[in-house]
Amino acid sequence: MWLTVFGSVLVLTVVGVQNAHGVQCYSCFSSSNHDDCAIPDQHEISLVKCDMKELKQTQEFASHIDTSYNKLFEVDSIESQPGRMGLACLKMITKHGNKHYVLRGCQLAEKGNLDICRKVQETNNEIVKTVHCSKCTTEGCNTSPKYESNTIITLLFAVCSKILHKTLL
Repeated sequence: MWLTVFGSVLVLTVVGVQNAHGVQCYSCFSSSNHDDCAIPDQHEISLVKCDMKELKQTQEFASHIDTSYNKLFEVDSIESQPGRMGLACLKMITKHGNKHYVLRGCQLAEKGNLDICRKVQETNNEIVKTVHCSKCTTEGCNTSPKYESNTIITLLFAVCSKILHKTLL
């Protein structure tokens, strides 16, 4: 029986670990907190594999929030980088005037001074303010917070189930 629990835990752990170069993310943009992009896992928004095309798509989404973001999100090439840059999922909520924008997409993983969240927060002003910005590297991790899967909670549930099962027998 412990072998079954161990196997389940191992599978869940392996499923939770993704290759940073092949991460799949939600990619969408909205100018409202009440449309599909606000809660992509409840709507028909598919995961996309992060690549150069998706990085450009994220840049385009960002430029719709504020034109100054176009330069911040610029990526020349991920293929020519020494050792290739890791990729991450991005979730960003920005207030521009009285409007809130939700952006989900692909971005370079944090490395050295390459941190898009820090860069957009440094550009905050009276008109444009980053309300939330986060990056992650597991499949679909840039979803809405209340629906994110958590490997630790899943593992804890598996262990508690095993203990409860053993106690009842």
